Amino acid sequence: MKKDLFTFSTQEAETLGIECAIVLAATKDLTTSSSTPNEIARSLKQKIPFLEEQEILTHLKRLIDLKLVLSEIDSQIEKPSAKKNLYKLKLPGINSSSGKRKLDYSWVPSIQAFEVLGMGNINKEFIESKVNEFKMYWLEKNQVRDNWNVLFVDFIRREWVKENSENKGLPVCIDKNWSPSSDAFDILELANVSKNDALKHLKEFILYWKENGTALRSWNSKFVDFVKRKELIGSYEEKDDKKTNRHNEPGEFSQKFKDRTKDDSWAENLEF
Repeated sequence: MKKDLFTFSTQEAETLGIECAIVLAATKDLTTSSSTPNEIARSLKQKIPFLEEQEILTHLKRLIDLKLVLSEIDSQIEKPSAKKNLYKLKLPGINSSSGKRKLDYSWVPSIQAFEVLGMGNINKEFIESKVNEFKMYWLEKNQVRDNWNVLFVDFIRREWVKENSENKGLPVCIDKNWSPSSDAFDILELANVSKNDALKHLKEFILYWKENGTALRSWNSKFVDFVKRKELIGSYEEKDDKKTNRHNEPGEFSQKFKDRTKDDSWAENLEF
């Protein structure tokens, strides 16, 4: 590179300012035995004459404070055995977020991921068969993460549960011989619906969804909701039926409006 040319990154210019970035670039190939900022500034003035010496000195002091340029005295304190150089450019440290990255086609699960999944008795062949599916999903997402192995472990665990279910985790239409699980009855018991009362609605439930043709991964939650609605409607019908046959609630009329308008018994004992 020619001595009268300076290059610096846009990041340096945005952070430090253009003039300060120029001073930093000029120090990179400066060779002198000067040890004070004033002497360094005078030497830099010859390389960048378009800046005033005081401006150069101001920018130089700032760079020294930021540890981007180290004076001869500072370098001796930090490294006694090092050669006496006028300055030393300090490169930026590694970013703590450098572990985050997008998933690429070359990614493979770590050995630790296989070991963790193996502890759950998930066989290696099944894990390897799901790698491409996992990669295809996250390649489409195009996200930056630092925990791809953790995400992979969670994904495999879910897929393993589906694999060991009756329908392999795929949606299926309801079968005429379908019956709710014990968990479904337990949930209904919490809603004060007994198993016998729930089974009264089973045939209607199967008939409705068999004709509907909908396919679901699990029918238990649908059955629980169906029974709850049926029992709620039944409780209202029972309540209305008791009102009609036994008594009226306070504030309700015992006669229809038409009959009430024809009733003049209230005036029988009035004297005019």
